[in-house]
Amino acid sequence: MKIVEREWLADEQDTYIDTLVDRAVAAQKEVQTWSEEATDKLLQALAQSVYLYAEELAIATVQETRMGNVRDKTFKNRFASIGIYRSLEGRIGQGLLAVDRQNKIMTFASPMGVVFGLLPATHPTSTFIFKVLIALKGRNALILSPSRRASGVSNKMGELIQQVLREQGAPADLVQWVDASSSRTTVSSLMAHPGISFILATGGPELVKAAYRSGTPAIGVGAGNAPVLVCADADLSLAARNIVSSRAFDNGLACCAENHLVVVKSRVEAFQAALEEHEAAVLSTEETQRLLHVIVDPATNRLKASIIGQTASDIAEWASIKRSHPIQVLVVPTQKVSEHNPLAREKLAPLLSLFSVANEQAGMKICEELLVLEGSGHTAIIYTSSTHLTHEYGARMPASRILVNTPGMQGGIGMVTGLQPSLTLGCGTFGGTSTTDNVTYTHLLNIKRVAYSTPSRR
Repeated sequence: MKIVEREWLADEQDTYIDTLVDRAVAAQKEVQTWSEEATDKLLQALAQSVYLYAEELAIATVQETRMGNVRDKTFKNRFASIGIYRSLEGRIGQGLLAVDRQNKIMTFASPMGVVFGLLPATHPTSTFIFKVLIALKGRNALILSPSRRASGVSNKMGELIQQVLREQGAPADLVQWVDASSSRTTVSSLMAHPGISFILATGGPELVKAAYRSGTPAIGVGAGNAPVLVCADADLSLAARNIVSSRAFDNGLACCAENHLVVVKSRVEAFQAALEEHEAAVLSTEETQRLLHVIVDPATNRLKASIIGQTASDIAEWASIKRSHPIQVLVVPTQKVSEHNPLAREKLAPLLSLFSVANEQAGMKICEELLVLEGSGHTAIIYTSSTHLTHEYGARMPASRILVNTPGMQGGIGMVTGLQPSLTLGCGTFGGTSTTDNVTYTHLLNIKRVAYSTPSRR
């Protein structure tokens, strides 16, 4: 009887998955030859709708996930909608891309087909609309798998998206999502389904690894653990202001935000003062011990999941840490880069470790070690006015984004830098992924090349 029941459940799951994919395939065929004008009009309508409901979606996200804050999630929803749309508007996503008359080559763009995307609980709505926009710009259909921790707001987001699709005359099945209560088997089956052309894997490391193991082409992301080298010539006030605003953003949930401050010893005292002026709390030895007692799980020697996305002021209160100013970020002095030091790893909370080093060369070594421990390929940051130090740091760091005198969160996603605006940040082979790029719609295109004979090359 049990065997029959399992077979029945398996058949039901297969039917559910096949139906999702079949609908997506049919919807994709309807839009694959849409003009740029028609496609951009649809994307603009989607972006404007999410922009309009950005705060409502942020409130729902925080209420459901208990992570992050409404102000910053609202801001990120707006960036992920209108900000991303503006980076796509007018660009070519289908048909003739370019003509190289000298080499007699024409390039054409074709859609990949049906894209399967994973959504993290930390940024469920902003990542949702981001993946919708870049997928549809390339005339792809999209099936998303939300986190169970954000199932309610993901359903709300999906319904909003499908409503706009219908209003704009596009098939609603262009964007579908898996019931968040579905098993991991459902997700794995979708990854390996022959009707899925590509996977955009934004989520936990196990899901990203599963995407690459599925046999379906994929782009995944890796953990962030960004080190910041503060050189002897750094503008300390600028650095402190940028770092606090970035690390405090959405209670530290951004993967490209700063995790470690690596400071030349001669500037440590002045930099600590600058951090305090910008509403950080640099902890004493006694305060550090109280904090570690609160935030570290003694069984695993890792940071407790309960601090993820919580405010610095709440974490400080739990550890009886007080300041005369509001606490936006907690800065914890430490010494060893080791897998046994929980402060040396990624911290999805408004926490920063602080390392004191003799000079810039020693600092670069520490930054390399931190990235190798965790965060390889993601992001590294430097504060200096020296072109030489910047070039050396950029050459040495195993990171895809090297930010200079720039806040990590806002700089990494292309909000205040010339980097491609994106909410999916590749880590390259440094981090076991397939690209170092800030992922955008061009990663969801098949680029074809039409080449003519060139007699001079015979």
